[in-house]
Amino acid sequence: MLEMAEDDNGREVTLAMGEMAELTLAENPTTGYQWELSAKADSVCKLVKDEFEPAGGPTGSGGVHRWRFKAVKPGSGEIELQYRRPWEKNAAPARSFHARVRVRK
Repeated sequence: MLEMAEDDNGREVTLAMGEMAELTLAENPTTGYQWELSAKADSVCKLVKDEFEPAGGPTGSGGVHRWRFKAVKPGSGEIELQYRRPWEKNAAPARSFHARVRVRK
C-alpha cells in the first residue's frame, strides 16, 4: 500500500491496478475545521475508506483523517482537499492538499 501524507502535497503518485493508496492528514474538528474532499480521482480510483481517528488524550486534541483509495482503471485523476469550516462558504481554506494519481496496467 502506498502511504501519503501532507509532505506529498503537490506530488504525482503512480499506482498499479488493484493497488491501494492511503492518505493521512491531521485534523481537529473541535475547532470547526475539517478536511473537505473535493476531488477523489474517481475516474481511476475508488474511495474505499473515509474515517477520522481521534488522537486520544484531552478533549479537543484532534487526531487524523484517513482516506483509502483503490486503483481500478488505468489513467490519471486528481485528489484535492480543503481544510475549512463548513459554514465559512466564501473564506479561503486554511490549508489545502492536491495530488495527481496515475494508474498503470
